[in-house]
Amino acid sequence: MIIKRSMLMILLLSFIVAGCGNRGIPVIKQELLDKKLSVLMLSSVNLSQTAKDSIGSALQKWRDANFIAYDWINDLSAVDDRVLTKLKASSYDYIYVIGNDLFPSANGVIQQGLNPGKWTLLQSQLDVNGSASTAIEQAALLQIDSQQIENLKNQWIQNLMAQNVTVEWVTRSDRPIPSAWAPSEEADHIVLLDNNEQWFQQLAFQTRQHYAAWIIFYSPATEAQLQKAKTLGTSVIDVSNSLSAELNWPQILDDRLLVMTSKSWQKGALNYNEKELTELKMK
Repeated sequence: MIIKRSMLMILLLSFIVAGCGNRGIPVIKQELLDKKLSVLMLSSVNLSQTAKDSIGSALQKWRDANFIAYDWINDLSAVDDRVLTKLKASSYDYIYVIGNDLFPSANGVIQQGLNPGKWTLLQSQLDVNGSASTAIEQAALLQIDSQQIENLKNQWIQNLMAQNVTVEWVTRSDRPIPSAWAPSEEADHIVLLDNNEQWFQQLAFQTRQHYAAWIIFYSPATEAQLQKAKTLGTSVIDVSNSLSAELNWPQILDDRLLVMTSKSWQKGALNYNEKELTELKMK
């Protein structure tokens, strides 16, 4: 009798367990598995610590909340053999390259077509040398609005001109000074760097002759050139590299997540929006 009761209890327990099924145990639905995305994140060694921390946090969020698998190769100085190995071994839905200095090497890899993933290049700073200009034929490019940059430079120079200060301009022959800033009758206020080994002597002479209050490099200058000009005791600025930008990396990465989940990726250049670029100013 006791044995029969024991067997009955065991039978009842088995029915209860079967009835409970998988309650309390998280199960990933097949439809989620089918939609699961994969990402390869490539980031520059020259990124700020804030940017690096934001990338790490975003990737964890993408994985935990959106089931996005990822590989992250950070502190890169170029898109190197480690990246090529990853691209050949795995298929990615999206590939991100963060850092202007990685764009030249990334452009060459993109053109090889090693991976079917959608490439997105993200500027990490103002692009003084135009390093991103050839990297958008097969990729998306997130950049700081070049027109906004020019508008800010123009406004600063116009404000300076309104003070009636005397300016000596330093540039190259392929970057002429706008006539609104240096009319043709003031050509003796311009010094050309290219094919002019005596540029500094000429600049020193003109600065003294005109009692110039400012020396403005209109074309990009080296640090050595800037320091040499500063020895003349006059305010010096490289207007091509005179701005600073503050990027909101958590917002930028949240917006990339939205692009992935909404399947709205498109190749070509796109400017950071006002929430992603929080500040642009003269240094």
